[in-house]
Amino acid sequence: MKILLLSSSNNIQSGIGNLTHELCMFLKGKVDFTLLLPIDEKKYPYTSYKVEYVLPTYIFSVRTPKFFKYLFFKYKTDADVIHSIFEFPYAIIANKISRQNNKPLLIGLAGTYAVKPLFHFPDGYFLKRAYNQSAYLTAISKFTADAVKKYSHTKTPIEIIHCPVNFERFSRTQDISKLQEKYKNKKVLITVGALKPRKGHNIILQALAKLKKERGDFHYIIIGNNEKRNQYMNNLNEIIEKENLKENVTFAGLISDQDLPKYFQLCDIYAHTPVMSNWNFEGFGIVYLEAGAAKKPIVASNSGGTLDAVVSNKTGLVVPEGDIEATYTAIKKLFDDPVFAKSLGESGYEYAKKHTWNNIGTKFIELYKKCKIKK
Repeated sequence: MKILLLSSSNNIQSGIGNLTHELCMFLKGKVDFTLLLPIDEKKYPYTSYKVEYVLPTYIFSVRTPKFFKYLFFKYKTDADVIHSIFEFPYAIIANKISRQNNKPLLIGLAGTYAVKPLFHFPDGYFLKRAYNQSAYLTAISKFTADAVKKYSHTKTPIEIIHCPVNFERFSRTQDISKLQEKYKNKKVLITVGALKPRKGHNIILQALAKLKKERGDFHYIIIGNNEKRNQYMNNLNEIIEKENLKENVTFAGLISDQDLPKYFQLCDIYAHTPVMSNWNFEGFGIVYLEAGAAKKPIVASNSGGTLDAVVSNKTGLVVPEGDIEATYTAIKKLFDDPVFAKSLGESGYEYAKKHTWNNIGTKFIELYKKCKIKK
C-alpha cells in the first residue's frame, strides 16, 4: 500500500511539524509513503523518510496572488491514498491531486484552520469542497469534529483519532538535578506552547497574583516562542510588573527537543488554560498527554477540544474558560494536597499510555485500508 502525505512542516519544535514527523516515523517500514512539504520548508537532519519539497508556500487565506500556484498545482502519483495530515491550506491541493489521479482522499482536522476558513469566502468554498470530496475525515477531538459538521454541513464520515503522544520520550527518567538546584524549594508550574493569546498565559499569571498574597514559594516557567506577538507579550509583562511577579516567572523561550522532557519531570503542576477567540482554539492539547506521561497533575480550561486530552477530576482539574478565580483555586488545591495531586498524575500516566503511537497509529493504517476499499 502506497500513501501520499501532505503537510506544512515536519519541524519537531511545532505541533503540526512534530505530529507529521512522528506519523512518518510510525509509518516507516509499515507502508510505502512519500511526504510532500512546501518548497521553502527547512530540511532537518532527522528526516529519515522520503520527502519531496514541492508544495507552494503556506498561505493563511486563498485571497492572495500566491493562491494561483495552488489552483494550477499538478502532481502525478500511483499512491493508493492521498492523506492531507492537516486541513487548510494543503487539503485544497490534496483534493486536486486526488481528483487528478482518481485516488481516495483522507483529510485530518486539527483545530482553528479546520473551522475558521469556513466562515470566509472563497476560503470556505474550497475547503468545503475538499471535505465533501474526501473518503473520510479524521478529527483530533469531538469539539473539532462537531464544529466541522455544523459549519461545513459535510456528509463525509468523521472519525475521531486523538493525537498520539511520544510516551517513551516523556516518561523516561531524566537527570533534572541542575534544574532542581536552580528552582530549589520552589513549587514549579510550566506551560508549553507558542506565546499567543489563545494559550491563556495571562489567566495563569492573574491566578498566581492571587496566590502570591498567601505564599511566594512558586515559580512559573513559560516555555515557547513569542512568534512576534509583541502586544500579547507586553500584556503579560504588564501583569508581571503590576502584580510583583518578577521573581516568580521565567520566560524560557524555546527549549531543545532533548531538554523539554526535563521540564515536564521537574514541574509540580502542568498549567495550560486556553481560551477561544474568533474561532482560534485549542483543537486537542498534546501537551496534556506529555504531562501525563511524566505523571504530572494538570490544570486546564474547558476550551475547544481539551476535554478529549484531560479527564476532569481524574487526570487534572478543569476550570471554566477565562476563570481566574477557579484557576487560582485549582492551583492552590494541588499545591495544598500533594496526595491528590499525585493521584491525578498517576491517572494521567495511564491515560497517556493509551495514546501511544502503537495504540493510535494503527488507526491510520486501518483507515487507509478503508479508504482504498471505498474508492
